[in-house]
Amino acid sequence: MRITPERGSVWPPLVLMGLLLSLALLMVAAPVRLPDGFLVPLPNLPLMVIFIFAVRRPEFAPPWLLVLAGLAQDLLLGDPLGIWALAYLVAFTLARPRLKDGTQRTLPGVIARFWVTCLTAYAAAWAAGSLAIGSAAAPGGLIAEAVITMILFPPAAWLFARRRERATFS
Repeated sequence: MRITPERGSVWPPLVLMGLLLSLALLMVAAPVRLPDGFLVPLPNLPLMVIFIFAVRRPEFAPPWLLVLAGLAQDLLLGDPLGIWALAYLVAFTLARPRLKDGTQRTLPGVIARFWVTCLTAYAAAWAAGSLAIGSAAAPGGLIAEAVITMILFPPAAWLFARRRERATFS
């Protein structure tokens, strides 16, 4: 027999989000190299975790959390500080759930919103990175990472919806 937490308690999902976000940041920081020294682009797991929890419970993605996650990602990846913090803030400002939008919690609607969020985050990261180095940054690595993130998000979203034993994110 499972003991269920008090109905409406915010702590269990908040702790779960913190653990998943920490794990996602560590997984992104671990470089994966092929034998010839080719660096394999990985999906932006922190972006996926923040987005999934933000759709389920929008209060789980406050601006300070986006800034902290972005700064941690910048520190772990060796990027100039603030690139991913700015990218996450810009992306989530544009992609916050809209109460009038009927597709906000259906799986196809969530996937479409994530793709917009992902493209916005990577465009903001590219722009901030280009400003930080003083010239246009090579977009190849960011494009590959964005495409991989967008391809892997639908199965992750589906698994999360199934875990909640619902077909939607409501």
